[in-house]
Amino acid sequence: MSDAIFLAIDLDAGQSKPLFQQLYEAISQRIRDQVIKAGTRLPASRSYAVEIGVSRATVLAAYDQLIAEGYAESRQGSGVFASDIGTVAAGWIAPKPAIPSPVPRSAGPKPFDHGVPDMRAFPHRQWAQYVGRVARSESGGLTDRPSLFGDPVLRRAIADHLRDWRGVSVSPEQVVITAGAGDALELVLQSVAQNGAPVALENPGYPVLVQACRMLGNPVHWLAVDGAGACVSPQPVALSVITPSCQFPLGMTMPIARRQAHLAADGWVVEDDFDSEFRYAGTPVPALMALDQREKVIYLGSFSKVFSSGLRLGYLVFPAPLLDKVQTVLRARGNRASVMPQRVLARFMEDGAFHRHVRKMRRLYRGRRAVFMDGLAARFQGALQYRDYGAGMSVALKFARPMDETRLAGALQAADLNCPMLSDYCFDGDVQQGMLCGFCAFDAPEILQGLDRLENVLMPFLDLTSADSSGSHLR
Repeated sequence: MSDAIFLAIDLDAGQSKPLFQQLYEAISQRIRDQVIKAGTRLPASRSYAVEIGVSRATVLAAYDQLIAEGYAESRQGSGVFASDIGTVAAGWIAPKPAIPSPVPRSAGPKPFDHGVPDMRAFPHRQWAQYVGRVARSESGGLTDRPSLFGDPVLRRAIADHLRDWRGVSVSPEQVVITAGAGDALELVLQSVAQNGAPVALENPGYPVLVQACRMLGNPVHWLAVDGAGACVSPQPVALSVITPSCQFPLGMTMPIARRQAHLAADGWVVEDDFDSEFRYAGTPVPALMALDQREKVIYLGSFSKVFSSGLRLGYLVFPAPLLDKVQTVLRARGNRASVMPQRVLARFMEDGAFHRHVRKMRRLYRGRRAVFMDGLAARFQGALQYRDYGAGMSVALKFARPMDETRLAGALQAADLNCPMLSDYCFDGDVQQGMLCGFCAFDAPEILQGLDRLENVLMPFLDLTSADSSGSHLR
């Protein structure tokens, strides 16, 4: 067969679809249509790449995919040949799908997305340098399967971080790398709350945790949240999940007396410490695990909010008595955390680059928080009530009067604002009216513009002219 059939393939570098995938799809379609007959030798990759104006790696990647899916086969010393994929009855041939519209690129966070770091401030160039350094000197760290608990170098770096930043003294052997908070909670439930054991969750709290418990068949008991954070469960539970450093979504810090009460109660405690690095006033509050004398606290941390929303890495720290159980579970289900970024993140932490980045972001977010708080006080004159806890990545705003939240949510969406209702985080009929607003992902002009839009949306719902301004900022 003439090579013309291969040279006629038109690749478009302007498409979002990679060139190798375009080439693979074009050749595989011609094999299915029998335009390229079984046994036909595909052009040599080096010369073919030159002829169609792409890199040889592009052609090799396309050929590898064809071979992997059975459209072609490689013959030692002879080249790559189209396979005999058999014939298909005409009635079973699926119609060619319409070419889908390009997937729109994300426009970034909308005011006032919460729990989202500003990825514009991510140290992209420095991170790329670490990726290159690890690839050159420790390539096995990018590809080798790590131990069951995760990359040992990263686990050591996390243990050092917890000692220096959170006052928690643990060994690297207690650290398990996870694929984020949802994966972490699933691992905890499978380790200490088997056979449908009840679990206590905060109300209001994080819906993902509720979904994870229900999917695994663990009944949920609700922990009421008052001014001191989550109350101790009045019922026996296998596990309580709490956010003592900065309660989600309301934001208060749990005082020492309530912490001691949780430590004295029966059952395991998961300390979800997802944004404890972002405290803007006073000194950092010690982690609950640092106070634990009974080895009952399981510490849950994440890099998605502190460092990068795209990294999808987190970690758990288990007390020593649980390590055998955790290892048994991981042997059965495997560790789901991506291998490739672990060693890079470890070196980033070891060299102090991670800590410098966190300090930089804390200064940046402190300023943005001030702009957001000042803007609230200037605009809403008591119609929105809130407490400034001086920590976290979001603020819970409560309505001073009953609100039609369905209509308000629609109006916010129409104004391109993302301010979820507090009722979205409430369960079991105990509903609080208000909104959750984040400020970290937006610079000062974006915050002020977003507040202007928010004011315009709220005007029909709130009587801003007659509200008592003395209630705007609860202390």
